[in-house]
Amino acid sequence: MARTYYAEGRQVAYVLRGLFIIVGLTIYFKIPGLHWGYLFGILLGSVILGEILGLMWTRKRRQKKKGKQRAGTKKTGRGRAASTNNGVRKARTKTTSKKLTDVQILQADVDTLSGTDFERLMELYYTDQGYSVQRIGGSGDHEVDLILKGKEGYKIAVQCKRWKRDVGNDIVLRLKAGKQVHGCYDAWIVTTSNFTKAAKEAADRLNIKLINGLSLDDKLRRWK
Repeated sequence: MARTYYAEGRQVAYVLRGLFIIVGLTIYFKIPGLHWGYLFGILLGSVILGEILGLMWTRKRRQKKKGKQRAGTKKTGRGRAASTNNGVRKARTKTTSKKLTDVQILQADVDTLSGTDFERLMELYYTDQGYSVQRIGGSGDHEVDLILKGKEGYKIAVQCKRWKRDVGNDIVLRLKAGKQVHGCYDAWIVTTSNFTKAAKEAADRLNIKLINGLSLDDKLRRWK
């Protein structure tokens, strides 16, 4: 496009140069007695003025083109950003709104469940085992996801961890406090992984029952 504008600018310069020369010569020959130097000045001035105006026209055209390109780039960028944001919102909405049914949870591989769905699975399991189950979870749960109440009437605080890494003793200690906050007689931790050595030692001292992934898998297999 730069070459096109330059060529057009040259054409403008040629046209203006011709016009200035014609006008200048007309004035020169209509006024008798003018020195021949004026004729030379008219020719030279017409050439210079035509070149200047041609260059100005070319520069103005180029600047106008750049302004349009920048505006188009900004508009496209905003459009793409808006499209991306809309896509992210739709994806988040879809993910957030998707909720598994009880049947889907029972049929799913435990490792594919979210933390919340794993809690629901354990709620279904313990309900079927004869417990009255209350789901706690959420912020301020003091590491207690479920509260079980058996036929004897005492309550059990249960923490569910669908983790790949081993559960540490910090979870055990917090569940000890949660057990007391919720007025439970006993406390269990159920995980799909395992427990660290420190967690096992702490649980043994605090009388907290630990159910690791192997034991859980066996329980669920026999149940299903």
